[in-house]
Amino acid sequence: MNRSLAMTLLALTMVGCVPDGGTEQSETESVSYAAIDGALLSKSWPARMANDADRARFEGRAGWRSVFEHDLAGALGAFDVKADARGVARVHQGLSDLYHQAALLYANAAVEAYEADAQESDPKDLAYPVAVSHFIRGDIDKAKARWADVDTGGPFASRTESWLAVLDNAGSMPTLAELSAISGDLGDVTPGSEPPLNVAADAELAERTEKARTLKVTDPTRFLTLSAWHAAAAAQVAPPTDSGVLGQISARYAVGAPSESSYVALPLDDAWLFASPDLVAADVAFIAEAKSRGIESIAAWADKSVLAAAVQSAIVGEKVDPQKVLDAGLAIQKQLQAMMKDIGGGEMAFHRPFAQRARIAVLMAGMVVADANDQYRDAGILRLNALERMEQLGIDPVFAISVAAWDAGNRNPLRPEELIHQFKSSYPVLSATRGPLEALHLRRSRNAGPANPVH
Repeated sequence: MNRSLAMTLLALTMVGCVPDGGTEQSETESVSYAAIDGALLSKSWPARMANDADRARFEGRAGWRSVFEHDLAGALGAFDVKADARGVARVHQGLSDLYHQAALLYANAAVEAYEADAQESDPKDLAYPVAVSHFIRGDIDKAKARWADVDTGGPFASRTESWLAVLDNAGSMPTLAELSAISGDLGDVTPGSEPPLNVAADAELAERTEKARTLKVTDPTRFLTLSAWHAAAAAQVAPPTDSGVLGQISARYAVGAPSESSYVALPLDDAWLFASPDLVAADVAFIAEAKSRGIESIAAWADKSVLAAAVQSAIVGEKVDPQKVLDAGLAIQKQLQAMMKDIGGGEMAFHRPFAQRARIAVLMAGMVVADANDQYRDAGILRLNALERMEQLGIDPVFAISVAAWDAGNRNPLRPEELIHQFKSSYPVLSATRGPLEALHLRRSRNAGPANPVH
């Protein structure tokens, strides 16, 4: 079975499914779970936030409430740029990651719909969004080949020339100024604000049929420009002492080949950690390194990173065992809840949701390591389990759109369409991904035989 088919089947069969070791029922059973060193876990933000004094700076603050609720759009308007510079920087970085994942979602859907399932009637200039999509996916040669197919007299001719000029000069990700010149200027970078958003299509292309039905097309470059704008806003507002922090934090959702660099744990203010999937400062560096080194990175970080220590118990031979990652996540949740009760002098309502976030963070860390270890099916199991767990607490839009991008790359448009519908009111530009997603959905349905319906 090839990888694409295997992942399509996984994506379809995993909806609503959680392996037994991760079910809520198993939490009440008398099962022995591995636990990490308590001294290390006590440094995590959930454990420390059980202390009233440590939690005080985040309680009753609208911006931090929005961050906890995964409402990036709401947090941006609620924070005070001067008083909460790190909070503003964190939100801008989250929005940058969100739009870069949206670019990857569009790219994966467009390549599958307009290239893998290309129709003779497709407009010639669909070559342009497919070319940009190949660039987003990191295949420069395929991008240049498709740009060569763009009509020199069509609506995307000048954008194609701009892209080719940028690649000839740099060959890597264009700057914000270069992207703005292609997809439209977003104005001055102003931390604490959103740039003006245009949700209109960039062109209407006629199908090569007798009826010449038109197809509205949005340039996926727009997502890259938005991502770069927010990244610039994050860098502009973050304190100078935190200059290296953004580079590590952005590695979690970076698109393309991960850096082979080694990382060091940076001192982090709690504004970067609170309600995040990084439980201690070393987790940020561990995830950045694990993106490329996978299992190899665990031994180096297990005595400093809560996530590395948790995932270490799930390594069997040279593989990540997804069931053991699920068990490790549950063990961390239980251990944290007991620890928070001791620290706070009794059980409080916020203990469980804080500990549940740590549990999800372990699943996400296991996913990162499995991905880097080329265990695409096991990483998929953990990815979908993490998403399902989030449904009980509130879904992180950045992670959700990253799952949608993964789904689209595996030719499954259904969950991405649902997720885009869920988040489009808060992030209207995400609607631009609907074109290639709907095309992929329709073409998969047409190509499915009577005995193989698309669900």
